[in-house]
Amino acid sequence: MFKHFPHKHFKKKHHPKDVNKIQIEKTKESIPPFVAFGLSFLGLLFLLLPLLIGIWAFIAFETKYNDRFYPGVFIGSESIGGQTYDEALGHFKEKAEELQKNGLNVSFETSKGIQNINIPISTTGLTSDNSVEYFTLDEWENDLKEAYAWGHEKNIFRRLKEQFSLLFVRKNFKFSISIQNEAVNSLLENDLSGFLKKNLPARFSSTENKISILKEETGETIDKEEILNILEKKLNQFDTSSTVFKTEIDIPTITQEDLSPFLVFAENFSQKTNFVFQYKGHEWKIAGPKLVTWLTINKEGKIDIDNTKLNDYFSTTVTKFINNPPQNSRFEIQNGKLIEIAPGKPGNIIDIENIVQKIEKIIHESEMNLDTLNNIQYLPIETIQVEPKITKETISKYQIRDLVGEIRTSFNGSSKDREHNIKIGVAAINGILIAPGAEFSTVSSIGSVTRKKGYVKETVIKENKTTKEFGGGLCQVATTLFRLALNAGLSITERMNHRFVIGYYNPPGLDATIYGPHPDLSFVNDTGGFLLLQARVENKQVIMELYGQKDGRSVEISKPYIHDKIPAPKTKYIQSKDIPVGKTQCTETPHDGVTTEVLYSVKYQDGTTKKRIFKSIYQPWQKVCLVGTALTR
Repeated sequence: MFKHFPHKHFKKKHHPKDVNKIQIEKTKESIPPFVAFGLSFLGLLFLLLPLLIGIWAFIAFETKYNDRFYPGVFIGSESIGGQTYDEALGHFKEKAEELQKNGLNVSFETSKGIQNINIPISTTGLTSDNSVEYFTLDEWENDLKEAYAWGHEKNIFRRLKEQFSLLFVRKNFKFSISIQNEAVNSLLENDLSGFLKKNLPARFSSTENKISILKEETGETIDKEEILNILEKKLNQFDTSSTVFKTEIDIPTITQEDLSPFLVFAENFSQKTNFVFQYKGHEWKIAGPKLVTWLTINKEGKIDIDNTKLNDYFSTTVTKFINNPPQNSRFEIQNGKLIEIAPGKPGNIIDIENIVQKIEKIIHESEMNLDTLNNIQYLPIETIQVEPKITKETISKYQIRDLVGEIRTSFNGSSKDREHNIKIGVAAINGILIAPGAEFSTVSSIGSVTRKKGYVKETVIKENKTTKEFGGGLCQVATTLFRLALNAGLSITERMNHRFVIGYYNPPGLDATIYGPHPDLSFVNDTGGFLLLQARVENKQVIMELYGQKDGRSVEISKPYIHDKIPAPKTKYIQSKDIPVGKTQCTETPHDGVTTEVLYSVKYQDGTTKKRIFKSIYQPWQKVCLVGTALTR
């Protein structure tokens, strides 16, 4: 039998994992609820803290710059971040006023020393319409407003995007200042004319019938394009500091070495050859010694005739007997129909190319064999016939049948130079066809205003001295075109009034000034058909007519409403070397400064009406008198 053992109780062994579980449970039971909540809140706060700081920083940033430019906003190279709009406006207003008062100062290092030149915002002519603007500051406050708007947009997403971008790159703005290149170039040309040494190419010379070669001479020049770019950048930033430019060496293209091989030929040419130009009983003789001074070297390195000297000679002698420009047909409305009252006529001009070819042939044949030189070379001048652009066939082709607008303005009392420019400008636009929907630009239609086109300079006053600048006359063309377009009921796309009330254009408020490329006078042909512009000068009047197809529109142009008068300043006296001592030459009577408003209303056939107010602000114009200082003999 088995021996019975009494029962014993054994303790249960726990697995290590179970122990951990028990400890965790005990721990949980040991943390009070309020402590557990505190720990959870701290953890959440730790996670949200960066977000809260960011929100606080954004609110602080927005509050600080709510009425200020944001950091990283620049006008040119000048930071305006942190400034209020009024602070920046006041700062740049001072600079604008300084530019208006003193202009830009530039200096040039020339062989004759330093030449200082002032470029004013404008110069005033001896008549109020001859005012040349070199640069304008009209719209600069709009550019400042645009800079202020950066980061202040109403759209929250765009605002944040613009502000965020300033953390990495700065935002540059500039003032949209327009500089008139042609005017500035003309000013620099005038003021530097006595200081810049001109280059002289090597050339043949005849002294007492002895032929020699004058050695070339280097000159000085300026990089006008670079100067204009720098001046424009300075204006864009309202930088009024003076700028110094260095001149560049201007090397002649023809040297003494180039001409030396042709000296013997030139000597023989001068002794054995004379030219006689002939045209319809007229003769012009050029002796050999003078002909030699017209010889030059062409691009191929051969002896040739200088076309520039030949053209200059013809323009002062032969041309006035020959040139008969073509004339377009003239039209008039008779009994409701467009009738050709003056048929177009072809015109003649000198066939310069033909003359040059004949001379070149003589020169080249003579160069090959000096024995072919003949004492007298007769050169008959031939002409080319040029047909008129506008005839009755043109009218029929484009179905032009109605007079849709006409106007005339007077330039009685103008100077000879002003009258001369008016005639050239009117001739340039005469006979232009304007297609349906096309925009007519006065500046583009007139083209470049240069000596080559026949324009002349007029007297203007600069720094209390008189000088010559291109200007005067063409604004008569622009003003007449403006009134013509209004009378025809056309849509005006660009127009600027003069700075002063102009006596030629009374009443004030209906004038237009141009100076390429801007300001311009432009309008759109919205009649649906072609328009023919005819312009002419008769009895001190500019007469313009627009022919096309009437579409039933009617036009009303109010009388100018004149207000805000500003009295004219006292008479200004300026000494002039162009007038003898004891004599005084005064300009037109002074004009008050005024503001005018003209209501322009066009009613179309479908019953719709378009209205527009042309507002013009004119500055007061003072009388100017030139006091003579020139001594007479």
